[in-house]
Amino acid sequence: MRILRDKSFSAQILILYELYTGEYSKLSPIAEKIGVTQQAISNYMKKMKKQNLAHKVDGKYRPTIKGTYVLQTELLKLKKFVDERTERIPLVKNCIAIAKTPIKAGGSVGLFMDDGWLVGYANKKSPSMGLADFDADVGDYVQVGNLEGIIDHRIGKVYFFKLSNRHSESSHLNVESLQRNIGGLNVDRVGILDVVGRILCDKLNIKPDFEFGVIYAAIDAAQCGLNTVVFGLDEKLEESIKIFENIIERSSEKIEFEILSAK
Repeated sequence: MRILRDKSFSAQILILYELYTGEYSKLSPIAEKIGVTQQAISNYMKKMKKQNLAHKVDGKYRPTIKGTYVLQTELLKLKKFVDERTERIPLVKNCIAIAKTPIKAGGSVGLFMDDGWLVGYANKKSPSMGLADFDADVGDYVQVGNLEGIIDHRIGKVYFFKLSNRHSESSHLNVESLQRNIGGLNVDRVGILDVVGRILCDKLNIKPDFEFGVIYAAIDAAQCGLNTVVFGLDEKLEESIKIFENIIERSSEKIEFEILSAK
């Protein structure tokens, strides 16, 4: 599409739009609006006059009949191009967040990730901003529309802890060693794959967050910026790691993981 490929042509379309919608006796305000230099706007205008796209009438710059036709035609082409492609892309038009401050309908909302959840603050600057669709008190949910920007958050990491199934080690499960290892990690969620992982969590006085669908839950948590540790016996863990690797291989967001042994 020429308007997207040709910088000079796209600049001329922007100029034609300004001439069609505004009143200009000088070119400098147009140059400022479309982000080009005074010299560039003068060169564009000379070229457009030669092509019979623009002229000056009664001291005002105007698009010619041909210029108006070109403007309308190119904008319709651009609209069709955008419409066809946005149909293939799931655009996020609004979202639901937890209100961290009182929020008024129509008010500006800054969006952030907090412990894996989307939260909103009234009038707080954020890389992702929007407008509240309705009033919300602290702790209520609020729907935010007119979204701009992308939420600033990192992708979490998954730690796989291999537990031994040898009978000689089953009585103590390396609890002290694991406590030291886990203490050095920034862990947000815990998942278990089997009964040994359950017993270990009991001994560590940890309540597991995921007991079923653990691999999928760990991936979801990582995408929300949370670090997860997964406990399981050797064979069960290796099988789960293969599933994990197959899933993230097809994902656009790569999730880091580390395999650790309970020694």
